[in-house]
Amino acid sequence: MTVCILASTGCRPEPLTLRGDDEPAVVEDPVAKSEKPTQPDRPQLAVEAVTRDEWSKAKQLMRQHLVTHPDETELQQRLAHIAQRKNELGIAIEFLQSAIEINPRVSISVYVDLAKLTMVSGQAFETVSVYERLVTHYPSAIEDRFALTGLASMLGLEDIAIEQLKWLAQHNRGDDEGLVVLAQPTQVEPDAELCRKLLRLNPNDLRPHYGLAKIDAMHQRWREVVGRLGPVVERHPHFLPAYALYGRGLAEISDREEILQWQRAAPEGVEATAQYWLAAGVWAERHGKHAIAVRAYYEAAKREEANNAETLTRLSRSLRQINRNDDAEKVDDRKRLLTRLHDATKTLYERLTRSQQSALDVADAMTELGRVWEAEAWARMALKLPDDRSPDATTRYLTIRKRLTSETPWQTSGLLESLRQDFADLPPIDWIESNVDSRSLTTTQRGRIRFRDVAEESGLVHTIAFDPAQLQLGFSIYQGNGGGGAITDFDLDGWPDVVLAQLNGSPMKEDSDTDVLLRNQHGFFVDVTQAVGLRDCGFSQGISSCDYNNDGFPDLCIANIGHNRLFQNKGDGTFEDVTDQAGLSGMAWTVSMAIADFDNDGHADLFDVNYCGGQRPFEERCHSRVTGLPTSCTPLDFEAEPDQVWQGVGDGTFREMTEIWLSPTDAGRGLGVVVANLDEKPGIDVFVANDMSSNHLWSPSLANADSMQETASFAMDDIGTARGVALSGRSFSQASMGIAQGDPDHDGDLDLFVTHFYDDYNTYYEQISAGIWADHSYQSELAEPSMKLLGFGTQFADYDNDGNLELIIANGHVSDLGRENVPYMMPAQLFRIGRDLRWEELDRSSLGDYFTRDHLGRVVATLDANRDGLNDVLITQLHEPVALLQNESQGADTGDAPGKSIGLVLIAKDSQRDAVGAVIHAESDDQSHYAQVTAGDGFMCSNQRRVSFGVGDAGAISELSIDWPSGRRQDYGRVPSGADYVVVEGETQPFKLFNHNESLSPPVIHGSLPTVR
Repeated sequence: MTVCILASTGCRPEPLTLRGDDEPAVVEDPVAKSEKPTQPDRPQLAVEAVTRDEWSKAKQLMRQHLVTHPDETELQQRLAHIAQRKNELGIAIEFLQSAIEINPRVSISVYVDLAKLTMVSGQAFETVSVYERLVTHYPSAIEDRFALTGLASMLGLEDIAIEQLKWLAQHNRGDDEGLVVLAQPTQVEPDAELCRKLLRLNPNDLRPHYGLAKIDAMHQRWREVVGRLGPVVERHPHFLPAYALYGRGLAEISDREEILQWQRAAPEGVEATAQYWLAAGVWAERHGKHAIAVRAYYEAAKREEANNAETLTRLSRSLRQINRNDDAEKVDDRKRLLTRLHDATKTLYERLTRSQQSALDVADAMTELGRVWEAEAWARMALKLPDDRSPDATTRYLTIRKRLTSETPWQTSGLLESLRQDFADLPPIDWIESNVDSRSLTTTQRGRIRFRDVAEESGLVHTIAFDPAQLQLGFSIYQGNGGGGAITDFDLDGWPDVVLAQLNGSPMKEDSDTDVLLRNQHGFFVDVTQAVGLRDCGFSQGISSCDYNNDGFPDLCIANIGHNRLFQNKGDGTFEDVTDQAGLSGMAWTVSMAIADFDNDGHADLFDVNYCGGQRPFEERCHSRVTGLPTSCTPLDFEAEPDQVWQGVGDGTFREMTEIWLSPTDAGRGLGVVVANLDEKPGIDVFVANDMSSNHLWSPSLANADSMQETASFAMDDIGTARGVALSGRSFSQASMGIAQGDPDHDGDLDLFVTHFYDDYNTYYEQISAGIWADHSYQSELAEPSMKLLGFGTQFADYDNDGNLELIIANGHVSDLGRENVPYMMPAQLFRIGRDLRWEELDRSSLGDYFTRDHLGRVVATLDANRDGLNDVLITQLHEPVALLQNESQGADTGDAPGKSIGLVLIAKDSQRDAVGAVIHAESDDQSHYAQVTAGDGFMCSNQRRVSFGVGDAGAISELSIDWPSGRRQDYGRVPSGADYVVVEGETQPFKLFNHNESLSPPVIHGSLPTVR
């Protein structure tokens, strides 16, 4: 098997070869044709001894000779060649090692021969050592530096590879592939095939397991890391990279006994590794010792030159836990720059390394990071790229080049030095145990969750269709999202109605069939689109239901690829298009919309989540790099369209406030949005899921967060990076799409779940303290089940009314890639949380026929379509009708009724009527419940504006309290279960709408509600 040593750094030198099981290894004899000695001196005697297989005598003679003639190494090479021919590889290696030990300045060919022999015998780590000695004595051996770099990368020894790449870059001998490794060293994956081959060739050397363990660690499979490295550190206790990573794994899985033994037995030098300090930081953080965690993460960051965003994320989070927010901001600033670098390099390679502007963006990011050597190399690389040409490329390159001298350090950054001074008072590292978080859920008997698709029999018949002429050209990026849906009660009869998008025309035009409104008449849906005057023929995306003018009747906002639309509910059963009168203008690709009172002035404001900009997304066609088949383009092929925010004036009109309200930030390609009081500070926040770039979390700025007065100068800052929801736990941006929000762990705050692309895990952001989230996807066991699926819409909801939230996800690819191992249609998933806060995917066959079939799922919205107190699900799909999954769950025993629930509809009086951001606390039996009224609701949808609590067998909620957006808090005491209620701010008691399962009861008349406003 031939292995190019330069896995990711270019195949510059001649490949080294791993010997097959029966394959002889051959190294060229450098003196095979030289003349033999004419007298029986030591070299001649050594040759004669070799021919008689007297290896010990030959080695002794040659060692004696080399002591007095250290430069005569050619014969040593010849003897090694003879030994190799006789299949005595160990002896051949000894001959060459002896020559090097006596004279390290032997010819380069001796080192190269030794490197080849150790490699073919499966001693790759010795090969690395040989090359390290070679380049130490022969710094200008460029090809051998490349060989060392490649092999070290393949084995997972990135620290060695990075040092060599730095040298090459500073001596103008690097290459483009090496720049990528320097830019993103934590993403260079070891060569699993090589590691397994080495283990077969040399089973006594377990160190190749380290490379395989690193791959496990990259995917957060920490139990596999521990299981793989345990035997390695036992056999090779001084192999520091494995020892350090083993400790990290023990800390991640909270193995208390083993990690203390690991720490006590730590070999000398292990504290020089970043992984040792990461292990210490994880251990301290798990035990609530945040000051110690800060010190540990700082030590790790020093060893990584503050270039590992994952470490900086942990450092920032721990700093905020000890209220060192100023220091945390310094760290966050560095992390933002690293994120910008990551996104820039990702964009460049999505554009096939042809975009000059993208390469210059990488150079700019490097410059901001103080990495001028790399910036110069990237800018020089940009000059030769053919696409997206920049008119000032040469000028920009020369500007960077002028900053370089022979005295320029590799990196200039004051972060670590400034933190060193600030951290002088932090406690030293200790490994003493303290109370470990052992939270658990109260779980009663769990119901048997089951759904049935009743869309057709309920009259909810709608298929999201595309223009056949457009489809003949191949599936395009603008078709991949499908169409949105909203749950509303436009006629206020207490039955949730459904609005669905249509997009069978062209983007940026109004030639599609109109979106549809299906009225729910006691559980049966009737198309009333024409009767109510709803006419939107744009290329529709998400749909939102809101009461934008506070008149008590829910209105509709429809996002389009083109001109968004606002439809006012006239209160007489009809809608009027008031887009132009409201002052809403512009043409963009808006995917999702959210309506809420951001500035707390009592008027609804509007947030547009935009995707790709310009006309190119609608004109360009892409093909799979693997199969050549037509496929959806990647969003990074196009520029991002910035989001927009509109202020409601109060007279039914809006004015755009994007530049005033939103602080400058890198534009994302937004897909999903949730609006709620996420960080428990005054004011509501906007969380935007961005595709292949950092997520945004917009929060009222500190300057006005305390007052939130109408007259205050209102603005919002993007705090996503600082609060832990912008990136994955490894600090990488992901292809974020759908969002679910809820409190599944019952700790009284909102956690977030975000779906992602195929071959990446969905992210569960758990709020670990007020306004600080951590990626707990792997700890909660939600990561692995999502790796081979592509998630879109998702929601938290209690589907068996036992008081605990479940999680539903709609999956489906954006392109039919024509590859057997990458499916196009995919099944939906439903997860249930356990007592230990770990999630389990429920068996699909037990959930109903819908879950046993594959779909192209998109939007997921929740509603109680038949008013039985059970949460139902609406799912939009591509190329098949919309699904209405009626919840037919039962109790734990066959025939038992499911648990009871309480549904709440909130109406605010002293703030915007929809009450977005209102916080509801409830107590039932031995469970505490927490929820909020939200807007946006995830991916291109609006849920039924109803908060539902499952209470099991409890006959009532014993305590109900609401914190209204106005600041008012109301306690309502006991509220019987088994019914839906309207709760009006200021009223002393909830008003019952209907009892559950009374599906034939007459509709509620709006006038029978308490007078509001």
